[in-house]
Amino acid sequence: MRKKPWFYVFVLGLSVLLALYTRLTMAVRPEEFYLFPDAPFWTFLEALLVVYLLDRLHARATQQGRASGRAGYYFGLLWRGALLFILLKQLLQAALVLSGVGQGDYGSWYAVARGFSSDVFLYLLVGSIYLPFLYQQHAGQVRLELERLEKEAARAKLQALQQHVDPHFLFNNLNILAALIEPGNEAAHAYIGHLADVYRYLVRTREQEVVPVAEELTFARGYCELLRCRFGAAYQFEEEVQATPEQLHNLLLPPGVLQELLTNAVKHNLASRSQPLHISLRVLPTEIEVRNDRRPRPHPAPGAGSGLAGLQARVALLAAAPVRVTATDESFTVTLPLVAPLPIPAHAHSAD
Repeated sequence: MRKKPWFYVFVLGLSVLLALYTRLTMAVRPEEFYLFPDAPFWTFLEALLVVYLLDRLHARATQQGRASGRAGYYFGLLWRGALLFILLKQLLQAALVLSGVGQGDYGSWYAVARGFSSDVFLYLLVGSIYLPFLYQQHAGQVRLELERLEKEAARAKLQALQQHVDPHFLFNNLNILAALIEPGNEAAHAYIGHLADVYRYLVRTREQEVVPVAEELTFARGYCELLRCRFGAAYQFEEEVQATPEQLHNLLLPPGVLQELLTNAVKHNLASRSQPLHISLRVLPTEIEVRNDRRPRPHPAPGAGSGLAGLQARVALLAAAPVRVTATDESFTVTLPLVAPLPIPAHAHSAD
């Protein structure tokens, strides 16, 4: 478990008090009082500094999403921590010598080489002992995070399944409704057609983990048509595709995520024909960006934030990059990473 800052402050204070007590009992006259760097308490303090540096470097890498369980990552922590440790150790020793409370010999190359080698040896000794504990801590955090994401994804999938109506019942009623509508009412027939296409897609993909971007994009266009029919000019949709057709068919993402983002934009923001809400969809070779104007409703809609959390959990189980959410006073943007398809082994193409 990562130590709290007060732990280091407490141990540092205790070590200083121990050092002062030891020197005061040994120094009879003021000129005999000094702290020398090879004392046992200094060794303990240096070991504590090694642990602190490795902890801070690992915490920073974790916040930036660079922490991993690979050996190369921990070797990187080791050498970066070594540079900081040697620098801090030399600065501290020089400060003690210049202040008169410490002793040091910088007059010969052997003394400098001896002190440097001693520092490196102590660092490697403590670091090589502490890094396995750091690895076990990171592995435990990864397992807990993975379990949390799996629970969030399962909860989101369960909610989606609970909202589904029996497909045969719905399609039969849509057919009956289409037959009851007058032949000249093209808007009503178009709406029922889009509704059938949207629901057919949801039924077909509800058991799939991922779908091609091209299919999800077609589905999102149909869903936008439903919103246009329902709200008219209150919502304005824009689309910008910067990916190639091949990329749209090869890259993947969880099904229905664009519908969730479009629904959230409509659900949580005010819109009218005089002040339409602009919603833009931008498709890049590595990600999809959904942006909408930010006009919060006076009373937040029930369950605000829960849908986005479930979406983030679904994407986190598939993509290495996280979902990015950027909120300003003017706009709200969600960026979804796209998943590259897994490579197919060469032997899978061979005939039996």
